[in-house]
Amino acid sequence: MRIVITGGAGFIGQAAERAAVEAGHHVLHLDRPPYNIVWPNDVEEGIPAGTGAVIHLAGVLGTSELFDDPHGAIDVNVHGALNILERCADIGAGYVGITMPPVFPSVYTATKICADRFASAWHRARGLPVSRVCAFNAYGPGQKHGPNHPQKIVPTFATEAWAGRPIPVWGNGSQTVDLVHADDIGRMLVAALRYGDDEVFDAGTGRAVTVREVAEFTLSITGSSAGIRYLPMRVGEEPTKIVAEGAGWDLLGWQPVFSWNRLAETIESYKPATGG
Repeated sequence: MRIVITGGAGFIGQAAERAAVEAGHHVLHLDRPPYNIVWPNDVEEGIPAGTGAVIHLAGVLGTSELFDDPHGAIDVNVHGALNILERCADIGAGYVGITMPPVFPSVYTATKICADRFASAWHRARGLPVSRVCAFNAYGPGQKHGPNHPQKIVPTFATEAWAGRPIPVWGNGSQTVDLVHADDIGRMLVAALRYGDDEVFDAGTGRAVTVREVAEFTLSITGSSAGIRYLPMRVGEEPTKIVAEGAGWDLLGWQPVFSWNRLAETIESYKPATGG
């Protein structure tokens, strides 16, 4: 099947493409540049007739960052998603979206919930085949870190620890995360193509680990003695204890599994190269 991955050049998009190619699909990207999902003409050109399904991953990310530009986030994450949904309905393509657990009120959460509701509405009103993957705390080699990128837990902790700086923990570290490898999310996004009755699939492991545990593990892998620096929670964040509950695992017949070894490999991947 020919599928289009919006945001295919991104971290999860690349994982989805690897899984799609392995499953025998022909993959096209819709990325900015040259396309902008805010513009319907770009969406029409980037999702040609004959496309079997779209995996929609394009969007603007961030928590505290998006409070500085909520209108921009709405334009991309809501209006853009609506453009994708309308194009899918027009050409008879299925739609697989990515969503998130509603962990705390933020601009990003609000836009993702809105896009999620639009997908359900288009399924019911226009018969659009829809399924959604609820991604928990993604990690894996290649996840970006630094200016212009949201501060994700594993690359932030690993980068700081390898540099010999204290690991920044917002809050007291007792909040939990459900760490799921990007390859498992990609595999689940592709598996969701087989469905379309507004199903939701949890891309999480069902195992909660505390932020403090992740920080201490990172220190042990890097050999850093810089310790942990505790900071106030950022705007739009609250202490949470989230964990996947297993939505859709019975349909798939499998679930992602948490692995300290995979986490260690990811932390190692951020080790700076040494000069020869």
